[in-house]
Amino acid sequence: MLLIVAVCLCFSLLSVVGQTEPVADSSYVAAVYEHHLILNPEPHVPLSRPAALQHMQKNLDIYEEQAARAAQKGAQILVFPEDGLQGFNFSRSSISGYLETIPDPQQESWNPCTEPGRYNNTEVLQRLSCMARRYNLYLVANMGDLQPSVVQQVHKYTVS
Repeated sequence: MLLIVAVCLCFSLLSVVGQTEPVADSSYVAAVYEHHLILNPEPHVPLSRPAALQHMQKNLDIYEEQAARAAQKGAQILVFPEDGLQGFNFSRSSISGYLETIPDPQQESWNPCTEPGRYNNTEVLQRLSCMARRYNLYLVANMGDLQPSVVQQVHKYTVS
């Protein structure tokens, strides 16, 4: 079920130079989506990258439907559930097919939707990026990140 939550943030910002005048009220409409995700029935068994992608595409198809609904209802940001793409209960080795290299946005500027060939194994990131562009939304999705010599779980990654 899609839950649209209107979040109004009214605040005064102080700039670096010490400005004390309030900035115009800011607000946005957020959608928070929770679903019964399609799980890997054997999360401790490693999958190849193509098999892991096939599994995640099923959940991404649901994300796509919900992004369209959220945009139709005026949402500007959509938050998807934690572990909503791949599921949970993986071992360190069995999660590997689900991981993508996510470049540090502090180090470089890259849009996965408009530059899909720039990095290998970024199909999920590309789909989320194109989804965000298509529906003019900020998306918050949980996905696994693979970095050279380090495997870590990234809990929140915003795609715009």
